[in-house]
Amino acid sequence: MTQPGVSKHLAALENHIGKKLFERTTRKLTPTEYGKFYYSQIKTPLQELEKVEYYSSQRAKKQRSAITIGCTTDFFQKELRQIIYSFDMYIVTCFGTEKELVEALEADNVQLLVGIKKYYKYDHEFTFLKEEELIIISSNDIEIPEDLKKDEKQLIKWLQRQTWFTFDNEQDDIKKFWETTFSTTPKIVPRYILPSYLDIIESIKHNQGFSIVPKHLCNEALENNSIKIPFEASMPTHQKRFYSNKLKNSRLKEINTFKELIEKTGTNTA
Repeated sequence: MTQPGVSKHLAALENHIGKKLFERTTRKLTPTEYGKFYYSQIKTPLQELEKVEYYSSQRAKKQRSAITIGCTTDFFQKELRQIIYSFDMYIVTCFGTEKELVEALEADNVQLLVGIKKYYKYDHEFTFLKEEELIIISSNDIEIPEDLKKDEKQLIKWLQRQTWFTFDNEQDDIKKFWETTFSTTPKIVPRYILPSYLDIIESIKHNQGFSIVPKHLCNEALENNSIKIPFEASMPTHQKRFYSNKLKNSRLKEINTFKELIEKTGTNTA
C-alpha cells in the first residue's frame, strides 16, 4: 500500500473506533496507550482468522473424501479406534445398537455400516468383513456340577435356569451357540439386555451370570482371570461380520476408499 493509502485506512479505523490509536510526528507513528490495548484485544482473533484462511486454502488444494459411518461402540473401541485416525479422510462416526444403525442407514443418515451382522429388513448390499468366534463366559464364582457336565440334557436344563446377559432381545448369539453346541433351540429368558458386549463382559466380572460373546472382545478379561469359560464347547461357533450400504448411493467412491483402508490395516482378518 502507498503511504497515503495507509494514512487513509488508519484514519478510517480511528473514526470507526472513536479513539486515537497513534501519535503522529513527521518521522514516525507511535501507538497510543489505547492503541496498544486495542491491538492486544484483536491480536488473537486475527491469528485465528489467519489459521482459518490457511487451512481453508490447504483443503482447497487437497480434496479429502468424506464419509459418515455407523458402528457399535464395541467395534469402534476394539477394531477402529487404533487405526481410523490414520485414514486420510473426513470421517463422522455414528454409534448405536445394530437396529438403530440399520435404520440410520436406510434414512441416509449414514452411508456405511461397519462390522454388523447380516439382516434382511431392507434391500441393502453386504460385503464380508470378518469372521469371529462366539464363546460362553461366566462369572468366576459359578461352578457347574461335575455330574451335569456328563449329562448334556441336564446341563442344558441347568444352564437355562441361570442368570443370562444378552446383547439384544433377538438372542441371535445364544441361538447360534446353542444350535452349534447342543443341536437344539435355547429356552432362555434373559434378565439383562445390554447393547454392548464390553458392558456385558464388565458386568459379569462383578455379578453372577452367563453370556455368549465374541472371543476377541474378552481375551484380556480371560487372561486376567476376571471371567472364565465354564465349559469347553464340543465345536467352535462362528458368526460373520459385514459392511452394509444402500445400493443407490452417491458416496460409493468414499465407501470403497474406506473399505480399502480397512483392508490395508488387516482389521478384516479373523
